[in-house]
This record gives sequence, structure tokens and C-alpha cells, in this order.
Amino acid sequence: MTGFPPLAPVPSPAVRRSIPSNDWEACLDAWMMLLSIRLNSNDQKFQLAAADDLPAVSFLESFYQHAAAGDQGLQSGPKARKLRKLCFLTTRRYILTLSNPPAKLFDWILLGNMCCCYPSSTALKTSLSEAWDLHQDKISSSIEKAKSSIMDQLSSGSPSSVVDTIADIRRLTILASVLPSCGQVLMAGSDYLDTIAESYQSPKARNELRKILVANLYVGLVSLLKESSTNLSLLLDQLFSLKSAAGVGTPQMKNEATILSDLICSSDLLQRLEKYLNSHPQKRGEDLLSSLRVYQIESKHKHHRYQRRKKVEKGKGPSSGLQIQDDELHAHKMSLVLQVQDLFPDLGSAFVVRLLDVYNENPEEVIAHLLDDSLSPELQGLDRSEQLAPLTESKHDHLAPRPTPPAMYSPPLQSIPERKNVFDEDVDIAELSLSGESKGKLRFGRADPDLTADEVLADRSQHATNKAAILSALAAFDSDEDERDDTYDVADVGGTVDAVTAGVDADAETEARNQRATADNLDMILLRAYKANPALFSRDAVTRRSQPRAQLKRETNMVDEAIEGWAVMLVRDPKRLTKLEKRLADELGGSTGGSLNQPTLSSTSYRKPRTADDEDSTEGESSGPSGRGGHAHDRGRGGRGRGRGGRGGRGGGPSQPGGQGQQSTPAANRRKEENKASRANHNRRQQRAKKIARGGGLPG
Repeated sequence: MTGFPPLAPVPSPAVRRSIPSNDWEACLDAWMMLLSIRLNSNDQKFQLAAADDLPAVSFLESFYQHAAAGDQGLQSGPKARKLRKLCFLTTRRYILTLSNPPAKLFDWILLGNMCCCYPSSTALKTSLSEAWDLHQDKISSSIEKAKSSIMDQLSSGSPSSVVDTIADIRRLTILASVLPSCGQVLMAGSDYLDTIAESYQSPKARNELRKILVANLYVGLVSLLKESSTNLSLLLDQLFSLKSAAGVGTPQMKNEATILSDLICSSDLLQRLEKYLNSHPQKRGEDLLSSLRVYQIESKHKHHRYQRRKKVEKGKGPSSGLQIQDDELHAHKMSLVLQVQDLFPDLGSAFVVRLLDVYNENPEEVIAHLLDDSLSPELQGLDRSEQLAPLTESKHDHLAPRPTPPAMYSPPLQSIPERKNVFDEDVDIAELSLSGESKGKLRFGRADPDLTADEVLADRSQHATNKAAILSALAAFDSDEDERDDTYDVADVGGTVDAVTAGVDADAETEARNQRATADNLDMILLRAYKANPALFSRDAVTRRSQPRAQLKRETNMVDEAIEGWAVMLVRDPKRLTKLEKRLADELGGSTGGSLNQPTLSSTSYRKPRTADDEDSTEGESSGPSGRGGHAHDRGRGGRGRGRGGRGGRGGGPSQPGGQGQQSTPAANRRKEENKASRANHNRRQQRAKKIARGGGLPG
């Protein structure tokens, strides 16, 4: 036997649905048996028969195509899972064992569908890496054909081919994520990148197409940072090309969303680039990274994470009453699952939920681990096609009448502690009247109706006790307690007598005086500020935020409304304003004793210069005939009028020895009393007017 028995290709889903289940199970058994023959044959026989085994290649191609499309007949069930395993082992033996395997095995469509069937499989990634080392030319040429095909489809822009284009780009994206060398082939040159950018900017581009374009570009650029074959220079060149196309940092920068803004806002490309530059510093890359960070912040509002929102139908009927069980999915987590399934549609929702639980519900981190095939061993051993159970609709009517809820459980009386307080010892009149204990404690009327007054007075048994109680009460009684001592009342004395009584009233009065003093001090502070700047009390936001207002608030410890209200009430009460101004004037002139603080004016009359002889003579004359007055030119207080040293004054002249002035005589007193009513007060008023005129018109 020179060849293997042929394998029939897998029929299409339409044909398979017409096949009975028993016949389909027989087909699965036949395919597994024929694949086992190829796997169990020795190397020599396999080398001779597998080189021309085109039916096996056609079977593998059809199997991967339908399995990647989600055919449940090839995914569910133990026989289907075993067939998938045998197909992978057969493909691996054909690619790695044969020196010249069939060319169709390296077709990018077959390899892409194969990656979709075994997503993030470590064995698949290792097998494709070994195949790249052995057959790099064949795989590279197939990837180049894929680039040309996708570029032609994007350039044509035919609506009928959009679905096929999206499927091809997704297939190529998954292949590049499993085999980074394919992503490097995609990023070589600028024609493919330019075509993707133009298709993204096309007004006719659908959102689904833009998402898959961004994913394809992301996988291709990330493949340039893989440790096996890093090409940082090519990555920076491609990013600079996208940056210049978007006009970043120039006046011609585009205001609409670009593929670069979507790439850096919807993926972790900049984080990966920053991590690589931290270990391999480069000035060119750091400058580019900083500019892209700024562009990311400016464009963040234009892009959102890929989340699908279900349309909520607003009806007026009762709720459908979906009962979501514990193991079913929340709406928020379903949106995260859809983000992961956009790139990996073959993954089951239950498997994605487990990945989200492990990686803190971060879809970006889950996608990164799936692309890098860095899942933990316990996650890799899970069934990747596991699906969540569908939601079941409950027949329960939420608006149905419900009975009254049962009464709450009440503990037995003996378990409740007895309430006690300080009034438990008091006598309850009502209880005493109803019980037999009222005798001796409660009486209604006379205690002994048969007892007469004479008998009560004659009873001396409690005489000593009653007398002692009366005497003790009289000793504590003060006959003057209700009388008030008004000897030193303010109304009677007419002076400033402290009428505050001792005790609590004295403390209250002292506190009241302190409050009045505090209020008076606040009035003075506010009046000074009002006199200095009335605009400081305006009711506007600018004044309230000003520094003088803040300083006034700190001094008075008052809020803005209180300060402004004080000014309003001051303007409405002129008498209060006059009273406060008078107090302010008294405070300003308190140091000199006058009502205003005016400077002391020196005398402007001529004074003879005094010498030592004059001083001696003055001292001798002080005890001479001039007496207290002295000469008029020495003291400046004599002369005509009421001066103390002139005529009619107390000082006297030479004719008044002893300096005692003119003696009081009955005639002089009579003349004084006669003229006092008509002339004395007027003279004093005139003299005061003259004195004020000499001082410049200011009193004091």
C-alpha cells in the first residue's frame, strides 16, 4: 500500500443539517479512524504516503474553516473534541515532519482558521514557530498574498465585500497574534499601513470595520516588540508615519478621530512602548512617546472602550420579571465579555468570565495575556468553548396581590428584663387605693371620725415630738428674709453703686456687663472701619472676597451678613450714629481731657528773655508784695479783666501788702450780687469766645 485511504472533506452546515445524527456520528468515527492511521504509521511510510496526500489537506482545510465559523457539530461533544485534537496532531506532523509538505498547508487562510480553532494554545504557538524556522519562505509569501488581497478589498470599497473583508482581517490578526513573525511581515513597508489608515478615515467605514483595523494594527505593531525578533526602529518609523498623517503637534492637526488616536486610546500600546524604553532607553523613542501621551489626552474624549449597549425598550406594561440566578452574568460583565470576543470569537462566554475574574475584570489585560499566550496553567487547562447558561424568563407576576406579611416574632415575657428606675420606691395612690396596703398611708376624710376636739387637745402622747419640730422650724426661720435692703440703691444714692447681688445673680450680671462691653468694642471697631471706608460694608461678592473685609471679619469674629446688617441699621438710626460718633470723639481726645485730640498751642505774645538775675529776683519777689499773682508781664495772666494778677484780681498790687488781694467788704459783696444777674454770665461767655478766637477756633 503506497498511500493512505482518502478523507472526505467536511460538508457545509446546510448539508450537515440534513444528515441524521446517527449518520453524523458515523462520519466522526470514520474521520477519527483515518486520522489515527496517519498518526500511527511509522516515519518511513508516512514520508512516502503523506507527500501526495491531497485529500487529507482538503479535509483539514474544510475542517478548520467550519470549526472557526462556529459549527457546533465540530465543537460540542466528546467525539468532536477528540477529532479536533487528532486534526491538530495530523497538521503538526505534516508540517514539521515532511521536508516538502503540501503548499496548501501554509496558506494564510488555513493557518488563520487553525489559530481560531485553538486560540492561545501553547502547543500551537510552538508548532507554528518551528514551522516558521523550517518553512519561512513559504509562510512569508503566503502573508504577502494576504496583504495584497486585503489591500485590494479595502481599496475597492464595495459594500458587498465588507463582511468578507472583516473576516479576512480578523483571521489575519489572530494569526499574527499567535505567530509574531507574521505581524512583522505585515508591518514591513508603508503601503499596507497607509491603506489601513485611509480605510479608517473613509466616511463610509463602519464601526465594526474600524475596530478590526485597529486590532490588526495593534497586533502588528506589538509584534515588533517581541523578544524573539525586536524591531524598535521599524515600530518608531510606523508611529512617526501615523503621527505625521494625523498632523500631531502642528496647526494642521485633524480634529476628528484618527486611527492613531483610536490606537493609543483603546489599547495599551503606549504602556508597552514605555516599558520597553525603560529597559532600552532611546532619545527618539522617548520624544515620540511624550508627544503621543499629549495627543492621547487631547483625543481621549473622542473614543470609548468597545462596549455594546443593548437597547432598552420603554413600555408601560409590567416588567417581564427576568430572574437572574447566581451563576448567570451581570449586564456590565457581559459588555466586558463582548470586548474580548471581538478579537477571539471562538472563546466561550463562561471561559471569558473566568479570565475576567482572575484579572480583576480588565479586558485589556485579558486580551494581552491571550495574545501573548501567558495564561496560567490552571487557566490553560479549562474548556475554552464553555458557554454560560441562557437566561430563563420567570412566570412570576410582580404586580399580583400579596397577603399581609406575618407578624414579627416576639420573645416570651419572661425573657424581657424588668425595667427599673429611681421612681420605683414612690407610693402610687391609685394602687394603694385598690390594694389593702392603704391603711396607715392613705386616708380619705378624717382618720378617726369619732374623735372630738377636746380629746385631741387632751392627748399629750405626741406633745414632745410636735414641740421639738416646731422649735426647729422657728430656729431656721429668718424674719428679715423677705425684706430688701435699699440703703445703697442707685436711685436713692445717685452715684455709681454696684447693685449686683451675690451668688448666681452676680455672675449673670457680670456676664451681661462683659457682653455689653464686647458689643461696645465691636461697635467701635465697626465704626472706625465705616468712617475710614463705607464701601467696605457693601453687599457684593467682590467686597466679601477682599482683604479688608477678611481682616474686619477676623477682628470682629462676625460673618459677612452680620457686618453688612450692622451698617444698614446704623444708617437707619441717626441717633445711634451720633451717639457712637460722640463716643469715638471721646476716645480720641481722652489723653488730653478734651472732646477732640487737638495739639497744644504755644503762646504768641512777646516774652522778655530771662537771665539768672531775673530768676533770682523772681524767686525773691514771689514772697514779696506781688504775692501769688506777680507782675502781669511775667505770668501773662494779669492785666485788665478777670486776671488773677491785675486790677480787681486776687493777686493785688503794691497797695495790697502780703499778696492777699482786696479784702471782701459788705459793700463789695453787695455790688457783686447786684450785677451778677445782668452781667456776669454774659462776661464769661464773651471772654470764652475771645479765648477760642485766639486758639484758632477749636474748643479745648
